[in-house]
Amino acid sequence: MEKVKDLILYQIAKSKKFSVGDKITFNEKTITGQYRKVFQTKFQIENIRLSNIAYEKQHRKLLKKNILTFAHLCDEYDFVVRELATEKVRKEFYPDYPSRLHCMYLSLSRQTALKNFEKSKEPHLQAIAVKLNGKIHKCGNVMLDRNGGSFEDYEKTAHEYWKQENVKDEDVKEILFEGKAEIVEIMDER
Repeated sequence: MEKVKDLILYQIAKSKKFSVGDKITFNEKTITGQYRKVFQTKFQIENIRLSNIAYEKQHRKLLKKNILTFAHLCDEYDFVVRELATEKVRKEFYPDYPSRLHCMYLSLSRQTALKNFEKSKEPHLQAIAVKLNGKIHKCGNVMLDRNGGSFEDYEKTAHEYWKQENVKDEDVKEILFEGKAEIVEIMDER
């Protein structure tokens, strides 16, 4: 983790319409998309718990399109377990680091952000440059995969994830930011 002042980094903003000069604060009170996904995702289809669908053989009642929804929700459950374990480890051992649930996710380079913008299929996006004052955590060699592991497995990986220090710029995969951000450029949008 490092403190930054007036550092320019890049983000792909989803479903948000920013303007140059907008200022945003990211802290433990900030409700981000990541936070909502962890705490508001329901694991049910047509108001039926996923496990009940499988146990009670209600899968026969599911339309073909719902089978993919079932698989997606199982994947999301794995995501939630991973993020809760990672946040638990952060709070206990790395409390000064930015929270993945309340931070801004950034790219180190303009080119990476624009490439991610082009690859995304999301309909409402902005590629933005932001000026940052706060703290960042650069992540590179250890990333958090969804692997269907236990809460304990995810805690072990989280320790390695948070321990990353002095990650070389060419190895950076994501940057977590907490503090005050100002939009300084809209590079592209749709």
